[in-house]
Amino acid sequence: MMAAPASYDPDTIALMRNVLQKVVAKVPEQHRTSCNQAAIASRILATAAQGRRSEDVLTTEALAEVKEIFTGPAGMRRLHEDLTKVFG
Repeated sequence: MMAAPASYDPDTIALMRNVLQKVVAKVPEQHRTSCNQAAIASRILATAAQGRRSEDVLTTEALAEVKEIFTGPAGMRRLHEDLTKVFG
């Protein structure tokens, strides 16, 4: 049985959008890809769906996603690919 989708009031939507914009602004411009932004937004939505909707909590989770993007397996794979292009 699937859980009911979360619903968000206008204030929560504005808060999530604001957190997303602030966190994305901290990401180096060349890494502000739609894929990275979608991953950050997804983390914010998942956190809010759990009922955790304070700006501090949403920001902390969004920044944790940024860290995962750059240091997790996918980030390390991208780094390796980039370095291989440069150094062969």
